[in-house]
Amino acid sequence: MSERRLHMRKLIDARVRIYHSQFGTLDGRIRDISEGGCCVTLDNIPETEGDLFAQVQCDEDEFITLKPINMDVVFRMSCIRKLDNSVILQFEDCQQGIINADAL
Repeated sequence: MSERRLHMRKLIDARVRIYHSQFGTLDGRIRDISEGGCCVTLDNIPETEGDLFAQVQCDEDEFITLKPINMDVVFRMSCIRKLDNSVILQFEDCQQGIINADAL
């Protein structure tokens, strides 16, 4: 089976915080990252009626915001896939995707 990823992954362990209007704030760690996106293992996933991240995927106008804990940079992300306690996030247009961290 051939590799489907377009970009090489780099294993890291970086604390991050995810923001979205539907679920508020979630803390986690980036497990691996590439030019296209990252895999975030979440510390806790809130109990909801349905799949929280599937609901977020449906809203095309609103993005997930990802902020590394020790950096003053924020990225616009979209959810590609949800695993048991992890989410796969894709970077949106990086030229427009970086948001002023003071805006949060």
